[in-house]
Amino acid sequence: MNNIYSKPLVIFLALLISYSFVSAQNRSEIKKESLKVLFVGGSADISPYGSNKPTPEDKEASVQKRMESFKNLLRTYFTDVTVLRDRDFKEEIADGFDVVIMDGVPPQRVPLYTEKDDKGNYKVYKNAGFLSGDFDKPTLTIADVSDRIGRRIGLKLDWYCLCLDAHAYNIDKSHSIFKGPFKVTLTIEELPTPKNALSFQKYYKEIIPVTQQMWRVQTHGYMTTTDFRVGMVCRPWGFTDSPDTEVISGGVSLKSPDAIALGRHGNFFHWGFAASPDYMTEEAKVVFANAVHYIAKLNGEKVIARKYDDRKSTRNEMFFVYSRSPQDSALMSENLPYLYMDKGSRAGLKIDEDAKSLGVATNNHLILDKAISMLEKGESADVAQRILDRYTLVTFSSPKGYRDWYEKNKADLFFTESGGFYFLINPKSKSDSSSDSNFTTGVSKTIYGNDYSLMQIERAARAIEMGETDNLNPVNAALTLVRLDNGEIAAVARVKIEEGFHIYAKVSESEPYIETVADFVAPDGYTPYGEINTPSSVKYGENGTFIYKGDFIFYQKFTGTGTAEFKFKFTYQSCDDQVCMPPVERELCL
Repeated sequence: MNNIYSKPLVIFLALLISYSFVSAQNRSEIKKESLKVLFVGGSADISPYGSNKPTPEDKEASVQKRMESFKNLLRTYFTDVTVLRDRDFKEEIADGFDVVIMDGVPPQRVPLYTEKDDKGNYKVYKNAGFLSGDFDKPTLTIADVSDRIGRRIGLKLDWYCLCLDAHAYNIDKSHSIFKGPFKVTLTIEELPTPKNALSFQKYYKEIIPVTQQMWRVQTHGYMTTTDFRVGMVCRPWGFTDSPDTEVISGGVSLKSPDAIALGRHGNFFHWGFAASPDYMTEEAKVVFANAVHYIAKLNGEKVIARKYDDRKSTRNEMFFVYSRSPQDSALMSENLPYLYMDKGSRAGLKIDEDAKSLGVATNNHLILDKAISMLEKGESADVAQRILDRYTLVTFSSPKGYRDWYEKNKADLFFTESGGFYFLINPKSKSDSSSDSNFTTGVSKTIYGNDYSLMQIERAARAIEMGETDNLNPVNAALTLVRLDNGEIAAVARVKIEEGFHIYAKVSESEPYIETVADFVAPDGYTPYGEINTPSSVKYGENGTFIYKGDFIFYQKFTGTGTAEFKFKFTYQSCDDQVCMPPVERELCL
């Protein structure tokens, strides 16, 4: 194999001459697209995992050369291109651009952490996070950057294998990135299917052909050039089980033929091939530019289904793995409709005995209808609640809440296994983004039933043990902390008010009531993310006063680390329709 540091001079000069001629010719004919593109660099063309470890100086030189190469390519096709080093990136910078290309990893936003079980053994290991789950800028990620920045925000662009080489196959040639706006004709070759791909035949019913129509994306690849940077493929199982994804191409790798080399999840486009434009084919450079243009057009797309644990299996994956013998196959076929993801175990899928007893498949939304009916009739309420908690992200205190939510959304429900074995709501036909949860929270940025973090917060609030209230002590409050799947810490205060009483959310200048003040104070090392979330309130009288009543929560998200206590400072005045009590100042610590 050739070494990346000592390529033959003749080949290098031939490639250089060919590149210069074609590039000059193409540049004179290209009409640039009006886009503001931000390229965030930081990766090298040299593999950090190769046999010859690059010196810091060699790596930095490769990073700079790679950034310059991408800048030149992008400025060939787009009117406004800015290049930024990854260490200097902040999310707010992206607001000024139409599309962001991530070829490096930004500064850490949430830390790596581990959790231990009762015996002191490590139970959960979570990577650091680099973007917030609210990051909605159209973004193209290159190679393993897709996984590194996507893992903590639940992207399906996961690290199936860092083993993608230079060719694409299983290509959706009808996709927009092969059509324009910049014209390209793919040079297709019939080449042998990789041996590693053929070894996956035992997992598939369809025959894997011994040859494939392939398209060369890179002039170099790690399989033929020592220490060349390696591309990344994503897991195919469950990738398309939500309406926010698409598979565009596979590629030559050490994994299955349907491993994903080019794909999209929400506003993120995965370009799994690792080469810079210096090592791309002329056709690939055009397709890359088309991919940038394509994802930029999808401004407003969102990630719906979140894959927070890439190690959890999907139903089809488990069927292939555990159906090799007739006995295993029969067992799997019998129980396949009733499998679910056990969130407390690393063992993968288990049989949902509750669903099996009802005879309704876990991915059939009628299981929700059945569970709600059981709650309405007072039949096996524990079974019904387990089902609703297991397969939805909503939390209600009454059967009516679940029934209203289900009837409102059942036509738009879809089931995602890769997203956690949940029924979520396709937002394409939804215009109502209000939250109608049990713990009446305020402004919601997503359709209620699609917010994983809010589900964790509401379930944590529901688990808080609340003291009793009465006419003399009409207000009670308690505090808890919950670590969200995206790595943030949520401080959650649950407030419960005696029936007939209320406290004041907003007081008119013409009335003498005391307005509620709620504030979370974090210890050193934590930074608040966003504003405190306040409950929904209702109008009280005709002067513009609003009140809180019932059972509700305040919460605030934070990033960082620390060991001291969180505090919730809470000032309020409680009243019923006849009597107002003196204001109360409370401070809860945890």
